[in-house]
Amino acid sequence: MVVPKTKKVSDLLKEEILENEEKREYTSDKFKKIEDKVKDSLKKQKTDDALNDITIWALVLGSSDIHYDTFEDYVVVRYRIDWVLVDIFRLTHKEYKPVLERLKYSSSLKLNITNIPQDWKYDLTIDDRKIDVRVSTLPVWDYENVVCRILDNSNAIIDFDKLWFFWTTKRMLEKAISKRNWMILVTWPTGSGKTTTLYTILAKLNTRDKKIITLEDPIEYRLDWIIQSEVDEKQWFTFKTWLRALLRQDPDIIMVWEIRDKETLETATQASLTWHLVLSTLHTKSAAETLDRIVNMWLKPYVLASALDTIIAQRLVRRICPHCKVEKEKSQLDISIIANMMKEIGMSSVLTKHIKLYEGKWCPKCNNSWYQWRIWIYEIISLNEDLRDLIREWATSDEIIRKARDWDLITMKEDGILKAIKWFTTIEEILRVI
Repeated sequence: MVVPKTKKVSDLLKEEILENEEKREYTSDKFKKIEDKVKDSLKKQKTDDALNDITIWALVLGSSDIHYDTFEDYVVVRYRIDWVLVDIFRLTHKEYKPVLERLKYSSSLKLNITNIPQDWKYDLTIDDRKIDVRVSTLPVWDYENVVCRILDNSNAIIDFDKLWFFWTTKRMLEKAISKRNWMILVTWPTGSGKTTTLYTILAKLNTRDKKIITLEDPIEYRLDWIIQSEVDEKQWFTFKTWLRALLRQDPDIIMVWEIRDKETLETATQASLTWHLVLSTLHTKSAAETLDRIVNMWLKPYVLASALDTIIAQRLVRRICPHCKVEKEKSQLDISIIANMMKEIGMSSVLTKHIKLYEGKWCPKCNNSWYQWRIWIYEIISLNEDLRDLIREWATSDEIIRKARDWDLITMKEDGILKAIKWFTTIEEILRVI
């Protein structure tokens, strides 16, 4: 095979594997049951029951969001299951109207405003579980699109050991959060599980001898013994103004939900330099790109090197269904991409023929999708003096990555494929996400 100079071998292997992947759709008899129950409630004008059924079934199926997507002739109710959007059933516009009105009424939105976006929330209790539902409306054509984010307090914090860190990355993070100061950044695109990661870290740090204050937008879950504050842009309570006030409260640990501008970055950086441990987030695709993003926000490299300790980049990928998981026959493409990755991380002596891969088969528990729930994959850079010197010298992100290789860095793709080799997920799923 002739490899074009513009593409790496690994990129070509990725394209070929995804092209040959067997496409599976989520299908289940449950979807029809949901539709029948909701429509029966709507016929009886029991809109509350219809809305509760939609929400409860979303929880049963492990959905993080409910989408009411409106089109010219119908409205599609969709669940985001394992971070993939799945069509559940359709409503006519006549059926959708009372559902929309009930959603807006429950979340204290104005019923008579249909031409501007609105958002707020409502809550409900199901089997002693408090569920918050954040509602966002968007005017489209003559209708309103709605997305509901489901926040289940029982899943907000998990055991730190269940965040799917390999021992090297777990060791890096445990060392970072044990320090009295410095800055730790979690980077992600939307929907990568940052809430769970940050809240789980805060829960591990939460002892009675420390004062922890958060600055959030919005507060998604209440945490015991942690002081949580919320920005309000409409009232000029922005991250940069609120953060200055927060620092006067004598905190030990600060969590800033997101660094959005130069002023917030500078204030958070100064906090880390004045003996505070600062946790925050940025929108970037990888750990290395975070350094470029911060420098592009006009923070001087020598200040960055003195303040930043650890960058955690993460994604969520689907886990192979444990109920129908079977060993698969490795293709030549699978062998090639594993061998290529092993070479990149200095483990070319590992024989790929001895490595087993697994895949899912059809079963009702995974709705015929092969996958059930999710796992995290990570890329963590923990700065040492060698890397700090490179940052001070305006080194590129590629140069920093090459140097970090000497200090146990595993890239996100490698972390994912190693988890496929450990039978947690599939190579196709890793390549689909990254």
